[in-house]
Amino acid sequence: MKNVFFIILFLIGLLTFGQENNLEQIDRKVNLIDLNSELTINEFDWVELTGIVTDGGGILKVWKSNNNIHKVVQEIGRSYGRIRTTIYLTNEIPIKVIETEENFEQTDDGLNYSKLDQVFKQEFFVFNWEMGEGKYKKTGKRVMSESGCSHFDYEPIIERAQKAITK
Repeated sequence: MKNVFFIILFLIGLLTFGQENNLEQIDRKVNLIDLNSELTINEFDWVELTGIVTDGGGILKVWKSNNNIHKVVQEIGRSYGRIRTTIYLTNEIPIKVIETEENFEQTDDGLNYSKLDQVFKQEFFVFNWEMGEGKYKKTGKRVMSESGCSHFDYEPIIERAQKAITK
């Protein structure tokens, strides 16, 4: 009985610490992408790419080497703030997705359009993209945006980036 108990505790510990190790590995890869000065950055008007007009405009930024995408940032402006989705990729497969929502500061006189406050952040550390396996870390609460139903909700952003860089 003691052996079974110890085996169960060992497996729980292995899974817990193994997962944290994966998060550190993913963050190391993300840092390498962010520090890579050899990547070229292309910026595209989100409205021109999608045909969808927003009151705050939008931009799509793509970090790439040759036609291999390493990072995509989509920023969409809204009346009350901005929604940003950042996707890091290794070998064309997402390894981390960060969603942030920033709202304009509310004052007694209305909105202060010169100051954005981050009200929500979600990080998705991807262990297996095809199976949707990973770990989410959330802080804050969404105000302007809605949570997606699946990790595949990010694929149109990647497809939009691929189409934009091949034009």
